[in-house]
Amino acid sequence: MWNKILTKLKELTSHHYIEIVSRGNYAIDVAFSIIPKDKIVLIPEEGGWIHYEKAPKKLGLTALKVKCDDAKLNLTNLKDKLNHHNCGALLYQNPGGYFAEQPMKEIYQLCRKHNCLVILDVSGSIGTKLCDGKYADILIGSFGEWKLVEAKIGGFISSQDKSLFEQLKLEKLHDEEALNSINEALQRLPKRIKYLTELRKKIVSDLTSYEVVRPKELGFVVVVKYKNEVEKAQLMEYCHKNKYPFTQCPRYIRLNSPAISIEIKQLE
Repeated sequence: MWNKILTKLKELTSHHYIEIVSRGNYAIDVAFSIIPKDKIVLIPEEGGWIHYEKAPKKLGLTALKVKCDDAKLNLTNLKDKLNHHNCGALLYQNPGGYFAEQPMKEIYQLCRKHNCLVILDVSGSIGTKLCDGKYADILIGSFGEWKLVEAKIGGFISSQDKSLFEQLKLEKLHDEEALNSINEALQRLPKRIKYLTELRKKIVSDLTSYEVVRPKELGFVVVVKYKNEVEKAQLMEYCHKNKYPFTQCPRYIRLNSPAISIEIKQLE
């Protein structure tokens, strides 16, 4: 089972060196653990994951936040951070906040010029064009609840660079039941992506009179800004009526602006 999962992950990531681990958060910790303490790590100011803020503190690293434009990394600000700080790694998610397509190639090229590792979180893009190992030194992903590969357990970390991968001190996930769940979730992945993509298109179409953020981009939530309390109430009513789960922003993992995030990735 373990080899079957690794073969599929190699296909989905274009990375040759991969390990299945207990959690996505553990993969983040392992990736950050190889960064020297005298170097800065960069994370997005919004559209990231909760553990992006926690992991550097846990490991004694200093983190700086890169400016974002509705959860998409601002390349000018990224370039400024790289020019003025000794940066060891950038960790970011594609799509940002599960709804903002990132300029992967440009990000990777900028970081390479400054010897800054790129750690790309593909929990919300595995199985899509946005999961591309060519533009990351390390890929990490979670198979937890409400992720694209929804096994409710496990994650992975990978690299195309053997020497870099060998620096990672990893504890493999051996639990057979967990591995079976991951394998089954990987098999369901294409159908899940198709369902969520079609549902997102329907919701975006329903809400054309509102300010849907990045409506034409690949995503697995629908984020809608509201201008006032009336619009907020209308959007919440729409969600209640259609039984769509939602959360309210400002929220680091989505958007730092007032908005409703319709969490379609929570649906089966």
